[in-house]
Amino acid sequence: MMIKPALREFTVPAPKQWSDLPHGHWLRDQVSRALAPHCAKIFGYHLARVGALAADLALPELRVNHQFSLQAQAPAEVITDLHHWPFAEHTLDAIVMINQLEYDSDPHQLLREASHSLIADGYLILVGMNPLSPALWTGMWPGRIDSYPWHGRYFSRARVSDWLALLNFELIASEYIAPSLLIDALPNPTSGLSWLSRALPMVGSMYLLVARKRHYPLTMVRQKRWRKAPQGAALPVANRHADGVD
Repeated sequence: MMIKPALREFTVPAPKQWSDLPHGHWLRDQVSRALAPHCAKIFGYHLARVGALAADLALPELRVNHQFSLQAQAPAEVITDLHHWPFAEHTLDAIVMINQLEYDSDPHQLLREASHSLIADGYLILVGMNPLSPALWTGMWPGRIDSYPWHGRYFSRARVSDWLALLNFELIASEYIAPSLLIDALPNPTSGLSWLSRALPMVGSMYLLVARKRHYPLTMVRQKRWRKAPQGAALPVANRHADGVD
């Protein structure tokens, strides 16, 4: 199967609030609960919440002094082109990014900016829509293809993991969360998928990736110089000529 290129000429506006998504408040709670054990391990001074969904996410376990929202438009504490962040290299201790890659015209550049801004061993938390979920099928119904989240692009967890590996990120956690068909008409968001998700986790409507930026210094390897043995030096027994020698 041909993989569609990630780069495209236009950007689709990302969701502005969780209620833009089917069962959005339930999804928000699911993401918060899944991130809690990982956030408890993150320390530092500066953390960027990229996008409106990340900004409106309860993460009480995060013990980072300065947390701020980063978006391409208001409302946000830092408004900037998401392909060119206004931070010096190695400035941020952690980044939380939720449902941004699906709507960006150049997700590779978005991840490069995140990598550029993170300190060595800094954390990158990514949450995205899972293309292997049954929720993808419900988006094919008439009238739904142009609504959130289906009018974005789906990138598999494995594909995003490969992108991170190319940027020298080490994957710390990788899982599927929030099993749902994402149909507002259903009163129960899980609707029969909760039991199935125990055996098949990939039915989760979202994936979660936690990665750390690693710094691998270049080590100069010196070329060994072979010294010529001095004339008359004793040779190993195996290299002696058997000229009258037993």
